[in-house]
Amino acid sequence: MLLDLGILALGVAILGVGADVFVRGASAVAERLGISPFVIGLVVVGFGTSTPELAVNLSAALKGSTDIAVGNVVGSNIANVALILGCAALVTPLAVHLRMVRLELPIMIAISFGLWALATGGSVSRVEGGIMVTAFVAFLLLLLRNSRQEPSEVKAEFAEEVKHVRSTWLTAAFIVGGLAMLIGGGWLAVEAAVGLARGLGLSELVIGLTIVAVGTSLPELASSVAAAIRGHTDIAIGNVIGSNIYNVLCVLGITAMIQPLPTTGATLMWLDLPVMVGFAVVLVPMMMIAMRISRPSGTLLLVGYAVYLWYLVEYSRGTASVAGIGG
Repeated sequence: MLLDLGILALGVAILGVGADVFVRGASAVAERLGISPFVIGLVVVGFGTSTPELAVNLSAALKGSTDIAVGNVVGSNIANVALILGCAALVTPLAVHLRMVRLELPIMIAISFGLWALATGGSVSRVEGGIMVTAFVAFLLLLLRNSRQEPSEVKAEFAEEVKHVRSTWLTAAFIVGGLAMLIGGGWLAVEAAVGLARGLGLSELVIGLTIVAVGTSLPELASSVAAAIRGHTDIAIGNVIGSNIYNVLCVLGITAMIQPLPTTGATLMWLDLPVMVGFAVVLVPMMMIAMRISRPSGTLLLVGYAVYLWYLVEYSRGTASVAGIGG
């Protein structure tokens, strides 16, 4: 079990480095194509840090570990709001622009409810996955169109996040090397997660919701807290909202197109998805109060996340014990 935990930590570390390297290479390519630094920063910061989730999910789908794939997305979305925004708000209160409350946040909430409704059918099919990916492309186009309306200070924040790579050969090496690390790290993480689930007597869904989800969310945590320290609160919030939309529409959509995803996990319908939706909805009053996420709100998010994890693990252990006694 300790070996599996060590392999998982190694896999997550490789995923984090691979994501950063790949994003740098992709940013350099976009810059050479004449795309503005603000647009590159908007896309890279919002979605680039979610490439570990995509790598893990693709590995899980190819391996047939669909519960890890579903748990990774749902668990990552919960961790993004509760853990990452909670930590960032403790660093500094996060100022919120009205456009984010009117556009991106409602979209994230609608997508969260949509996934919950979709899961009632017992699975996410290949066709539904294709629809989700199409919706993601539409959202991306909407985001790029509305980027012209962003205040100049917001544009400066996002443009500042773009990491420049000048050499053509270095750019190619970053893209190829980043992809290789994402693939290798994702494979290691899934292999270790399956071993951990067996060793701890927990389901793959629970491992996906907890250890794997937190591990793949570390790039978002690092970038959001760093942005909060620099006073770039728009990036700290936009990173989470953008990543949650990306996780559901793109990561889960692509995964479902490769392998239909059952949504029949023991706690998924009555605990995990409702908690994901609940954390998304609770952001509305938090953001509307003085147009900021305050330190008390951040503390509340972290406490709620701790309670959710505790209950999930205790319930799963209790279920496993009853099953063992019954057998």
